[in-house]
Amino acid sequence: MSIYLEKEIAEYKTINQKSSDLHNSAKQFMPGGDSRNSIYWDPFPIYLSDGQGSIITDVDGNKRVDFINNMTTLILGHRPKAVEESLMNQIKKGFSFPTPSPPVVRWAELMCERVPSIEKIRFVNSGTEATLNAIRAARAYTGKQKLAKFEGAYHGNHDAIQISVTPPLDLAGPASSPNSVRAFKGISNKAENDIVIMPFNDIEASSKIIEKNAGDLAAVIVEPVNGQCGMIPAKKAFLEGLRSLTKKHKIILIFDEVISFRVAYGGAQEYYKIKPDLTSFGKIIGGGMPVGAFGGREDIMSLWNPSGSGPTVQHAGTFNGNPMTAVAGIATLESLTEDIYENLNKKGEYLRKTLSILFKEIEAPMTISGIASLFALQFTTEEVFDYRTYAKNNNTLMKTMFIGLLNEGYLLSNRCAGNISASHSYEEIDGFIEAIKNVLHRSGYG
Repeated sequence: MSIYLEKEIAEYKTINQKSSDLHNSAKQFMPGGDSRNSIYWDPFPIYLSDGQGSIITDVDGNKRVDFINNMTTLILGHRPKAVEESLMNQIKKGFSFPTPSPPVVRWAELMCERVPSIEKIRFVNSGTEATLNAIRAARAYTGKQKLAKFEGAYHGNHDAIQISVTPPLDLAGPASSPNSVRAFKGISNKAENDIVIMPFNDIEASSKIIEKNAGDLAAVIVEPVNGQCGMIPAKKAFLEGLRSLTKKHKIILIFDEVISFRVAYGGAQEYYKIKPDLTSFGKIIGGGMPVGAFGGREDIMSLWNPSGSGPTVQHAGTFNGNPMTAVAGIATLESLTEDIYENLNKKGEYLRKTLSILFKEIEAPMTISGIASLFALQFTTEEVFDYRTYAKNNNTLMKTMFIGLLNEGYLLSNRCAGNISASHSYEEIDGFIEAIKNVLHRSGYG
């Protein structure tokens, strides 16, 4: 641990004593005091008690500008009026029902109107469930078993896809033909064998792998923006190549738009002008409530049609399409106009451009990646375009920056990724840039 990181941690402990006490209590009842690994960090996470607009408040009374928005979910910010009112109105009618409720019809209609590739859609409660069902559909439709995904991509917490998410480089194999590596113990051996791993943003190498395995591949799943490695946008030619190859070999192309749906009004597929066969959604489409969805071509989605002879593929879930999530989702989608997206993306571009200039001026060993309202600080001077280049990040400096920004009054993910919400002002963005400069100065730069 560097001396700079030690100093930031010491300050962090001083100003977050109540969070530390709560975490110690939590460890008595949950393993490590945690129930969501992706938001845990050492020495302990802050415990939040309130959020309004762009500002979050923790149990110690510290106010911070939130630049992660529950891992990209809260695109309108915390407690937007339209969403809050829709939830309060629904509470008076009921939390959940044993049959469909009217809001789910409008919710589905909005999604189908917004995304041309979505002819039919079904709702679930998480992005994990969304990708699980999309993969299941591809296998049922094609009669094939194998799946191709990209090294360094996270598509949810189920066996079929928890392969080569953050593989150790000594096990990962050649960059142009990566090995399949289980993310952790407990994943089925068969899952590892059922997945083919490809290098993100390398259409030449990926083409060879797809051509070699085409007869066995049910689907190729891809994030148009790789979130795990720092909001890395796919190259347009890369996605176009995938679409061409999958059509040629009758392989289902799945876009995971759980994160990238915030790129444009109709998601990243609108931005790239590419139409996948199936798409998985989550996060912003539920307005802050637990949510997931998957949809696409009608002939594939008909596998779940319960009428007539019944569904080919079963899909149940007590809270699927529940009215609370539906009304929050409707309020959010109806609020997200083209103008809102344009404003969000301008702010994202301003942030990335200004930080790029700053890093060059003070000769900090950093770059910034992202697209639209998404961004991530990269702690390497090389361009980050896939998992192998992301792996070159200086993790000590990354953690120093993360803890240092918390001390400065700003929250990112613990991998220093973030996003702009509609509630952020340019003044807050400028303050965030200045805070990054302050942490770098304390770390010996500038």
